[in-house]
Amino acid sequence: MRPPSVIRIETRNVSSSPYGRTHVWKRRQPVLPNPVVPKFPQRVIRSDGSSFTHWTTSPRSLLRLTRDVTNNPVWNTGLWADEGAMEDEANAQGRLGRFNRRFDGVGGAGSDIDWMAGSDSESSSGELVDPSEYMIKAKKTKKKGGS
Repeated sequence: MRPPSVIRIETRNVSSSPYGRTHVWKRRQPVLPNPVVPKFPQRVIRSDGSSFTHWTTSPRSLLRLTRDVTNNPVWNTGLWADEGAMEDEANAQGRLGRFNRRFDGVGGAGSDIDWMAGSDSESSSGELVDPSEYMIKAKKTKKKGGS
């Protein structure tokens, strides 16, 4: 008895077509469709009791938050510090604090605006000027040796 032989289908490496192999289709494996990503509804309950529902890939249907944007000091710094501390921190740190320390006492904080109080709107409005008086007009030149 002969062992079963494997049937091999051989294809030519060289095309007999005068146009080459560009127009000959190769048999390709069928492409699987993209996998379907599951989407589950999830209800999120914040620390203050408010809730919302959103769709996610997590199968958990309920998520209770103990720390969120309503009670986190990173998100709401004004709730955790008094007004004086916030102002002191803004003046002491960073570029604004460096600017304030550098130009402290120079003035310009609205102390010298009395010169604006005496002006009338009529006297400050100027007269209208015709701009054509100040435009340079090009001179016309005659061509010599005309026809």
